[in-house]
Amino acid sequence: MSAKKDLLVYPDERINIPSTDVRSFDDTLGDVIEMMKRVMEENGAEGLAAIQTGYPYNIVLAKDDDGNILELVNPRILKSEGRTVAKERTLYYPEIEIDVPRYETIKLVYEDRFGKQHHMEATGRLARVLQRKIDYTFGGTFLAKVDKQTREAVEKALAEKGLVPQIELCPTTSKRIYFLSVADKILFFMFLTLFGKLFGASEETLSTLYAFDKVATVVVLLLMVGYFLYGRWEAKKYSSCTSCQIGNMVGSIVKRVAVAAAVATAAVFLVNPS
Repeated sequence: MSAKKDLLVYPDERINIPSTDVRSFDDTLGDVIEMMKRVMEENGAEGLAAIQTGYPYNIVLAKDDDGNILELVNPRILKSEGRTVAKERTLYYPEIEIDVPRYETIKLVYEDRFGKQHHMEATGRLARVLQRKIDYTFGGTFLAKVDKQTREAVEKALAEKGLVPQIELCPTTSKRIYFLSVADKILFFMFLTLFGKLFGASEETLSTLYAFDKVATVVVLLLMVGYFLYGRWEAKKYSSCTSCQIGNMVGSIVKRVAVAAAVATAAVFLVNPS
């Protein structure tokens, strides 16, 4: 399965760019769709995502069971049912074929090239093609759907052809830990303010402490947002990073947000002089 020059092929990292939704339903959109159809036909493809041609737009084309090309702009899967595994190939990884798990049936919503909204249900082959192409719109390939052993086997096959780029290893220490460190220090000082009345602080002092608590709460929330965004950036930059994943960060964020909320609430009753 040879790819034409219009297509992105491994290891072109532009394939990892998340696609943006189409907002202007004009002649330019029509031109992109017609170009995608041409590329599909030239490569004998069942489907194509715009990002596969270098355009980071949320556009997916797929052939239905009758061979007609469906045009889906801004597709979103609303519901999925059943599970199936079948072999898949993709133009991004020429000559690579692997078993990929997919949903058997999907229901989705999309717009046509004129901006009119539609709903559809797809099953079997068409459902698989649409899922594979929608994966591309989120900046992923079918390797994200398989187990580690299969993924490593594909990477080895690609490496033997000299195609695998150098992988940046996840750093042993992450700068995002500074977000947590600063947040913890602020939370500690917020906690100390709760004892202001106990130590006979004046009304003016309590007012200052209460103002600090309000500002500190906002700062902690902003630090948690920064911690999450920086962690997601690391996860994309370092492909081997496991500690950067969402599940590993959510716990740290929830704990500190909960403490900040509890202390801020307590400050209303224990620090607020009014």
